[in-house]
Amino acid sequence: ASDSPSDYYISKTLERSINSVQRKNDNIERGINFLQTNDSRLAQVANILIEMSDLANQANSIAVTSAEKQAIQQDLEQLRLEVETIIESGVSMKLYTGFTLAGLENVSLTGNLTQNALSSLTIDGTNVNVTGSQADLDTTISNIDNALDVVLRDEERLGSYIRRLEVEYDVNEVEGLNLKASLSSIQDADLAEEQLELTKLSILQQSSLSMLAQANSAPQSVMMLF
Repeated sequence: ASDSPSDYYISKTLERSINSVQRKNDNIERGINFLQTNDSRLAQVANILIEMSDLANQANSIAVTSAEKQAIQQDLEQLRLEVETIIESGVSMKLYTGFTLAGLENVSLTGNLTQNALSSLTIDGTNVNVTGSQADLDTTISNIDNALDVVLRDEERLGSYIRRLEVEYDVNEVEGLNLKASLSSIQDADLAEEQLELTKLSILQQSSLSMLAQANSAPQSVMMLF
């Protein structure tokens, strides 16, 4: 450090910058994993809602008997409970207003991803009813389709968040590589300078030893003259 204070300062600054970029990308990676987990949950919910929509539309056929409608109703209840289980099983299913991933300067995630998307599929099941009147059946089909629309929109929104984070991650990766290259060039230059100094010292040492050997051999050469 005493040999080149400026290089030492620059090296330490670059090291801090490299560590900062790495911390940002660690946070981004955690954020991507978080969002991908929720995206997977939403995909599960969407698949179940599609199945529920198919069942509800089957019940809308005039060829379906009352007994078959009862069976469809039971299937719908089971599927609705599966949706509730998926939603309730993870606190991370919701992103609340103002939520920001720590360490990110340019990425802010806001809003409630579920947006009460499944509010029309009530806990008591009164809005999922294919065994009552035609109006009840129409309402059930509409409720399921509306919930599916919202979930699909949230899936799309999650996908856009994930893509933004992936772009941010890639940008940071390039910045980190450039910083590491700059640091390496300084360290390589310092190493080359040290090697040059060692070479000079080695040459001087060899020259000194050679001169000393010549000096020691001079008296012997004189004695040989007598």
